[in-house]
Amino acid sequence: MDLFEGVITGLGFASGDAVVVGTWARSPFGRVVDVMWRRADGRRVLLAPDDAVASYVADLYDFDEVAVVAISGGLCGAQLSVRAEPLAIRAEVAPADWRSWVFALRPRALRRSPAWIRIEDVLARPVVGRLLGGGEGVRAAGVAPGGQAEVYGADAWRRIRRASLRVDGRDAGPLSDLPADFGVGLSAFPTVPASVWVGTQIDQRRR
Repeated sequence: MDLFEGVITGLGFASGDAVVVGTWARSPFGRVVDVMWRRADGRRVLLAPDDAVASYVADLYDFDEVAVVAISGGLCGAQLSVRAEPLAIRAEVAPADWRSWVFALRPRALRRSPAWIRIEDVLARPVVGRLLGGGEGVRAAGVAPGGQAEVYGADAWRRIRRASLRVDGRDAGPLSDLPADFGVGLSAFPTVPASVWVGTQIDQRRR
């Protein structure tokens, strides 16, 4: 299975724009950053740094548009700063709270075991919304729109303290909840803006 390890950060804004930024320290493509952007009009756009990443992610998830653009920046400590034209994204991650420690209680071997993650997905689904706030559509295991089996082993979760988004130089307004129907992959992102440290495993054999 292909393994992506890093941080997924989901942000919503008053303009209606929302982004999910993947800052991957480990992936089949090395260190890489990609951005899934749901525009204010609901159009879903993938911003990828090269053709290989664009093809892989577009084959996995549903987008209305795919663009290969220069992407710079990433997550350094608690500060996220990413430029992916036409977007400029900044965010500050809040300190860990008790929910991060809940995720960290499980040994890494379990957090990377597809069989265990599938069990967790069933057990946690009734409570994850209350735990994270607005997480009712969150799934940890299933089949992606492209037909690949996929599991998410979450290592930590932290809220976003503050964030900004500029679209073509225009301010997207204050930080807001993400749409519950982001509508790209097998799982929704929690509607509460947050960063999730995760190991995502993808089985390229079609189901």
